[in-house]
Amino acid sequence: MKLIGPDNSPIEKWEDWARPKREYQWKCGRSAMELAKAWFRDGRIAVPKELIELLAGHQRLSCLEFISGIPEKVTALPERGEGRNHDLWLLCRTPFEKVTVCIEAKVDEPFGNYTVAEYWSLTVKRQQKGNRTKAPERIKKLLSLVGTEIDDPTRSSWADIKYQLLTAICGTAIQAKVDSSALSVLVVHEFQTNSTERDKLDQNMRAYELFLQTVLNDPEIVIESGRLYGPVTVDGVNCLIGKATWIAQQ
Repeated sequence: MKLIGPDNSPIEKWEDWARPKREYQWKCGRSAMELAKAWFRDGRIAVPKELIELLAGHQRLSCLEFISGIPEKVTALPERGEGRNHDLWLLCRTPFEKVTVCIEAKVDEPFGNYTVAEYWSLTVKRQQKGNRTKAPERIKKLLSLVGTEIDDPTRSSWADIKYQLLTAICGTAIQAKVDSSALSVLVVHEFQTNSTERDKLDQNMRAYELFLQTVLNDPEIVIESGRLYGPVTVDGVNCLIGKATWIAQQ
């Protein structure tokens, strides 16, 4: 297993981790740094225990081997605009197939500022004012990748889903195609620290639950951390979805 930065530099300690674009996000108790530290808990590169336990929960991931990983890896999305920024991309394999794993790290930061409907309405207004954004076209294209063809996303079953989660699942599937992987896995890796706010954790869990209920087309399903769901088909790619949680010793 090796970790490298987006510039191909080796990552040999957590301080070498590729930092997020916004410098204020790189600090103790926040998701980017907690994710970096998680891969070096014993002073050397090691897959976090909670991630291993999550991935071991599905038969298609039996005997999974971790090959390489890149933090802050960007996957191009449909239409012009910013790509999907994976907090960590991992290329893995089983004895039978290649597997792409994309991680969204969280302490208690929200899944973005907007739902799909909110972001659609905002970007349509920008377009109407003469802004050259292609965001509305992108949203419709992303929805088509998850099997929803609709002219007005505010009337879609995805309307109340956080837009960041829509880009996460689509970006994971698209990256799997780039990697020629037969299977992809989207993981929300949650870190509960001394600075974690319980109400924000609860809000994130509700957003995650609604996302999974929508993508699985099962509004009654009870969602648990530490369990993989799926696979679902996104852009023709099989995708598993799960949440791994690590609780810091108080």
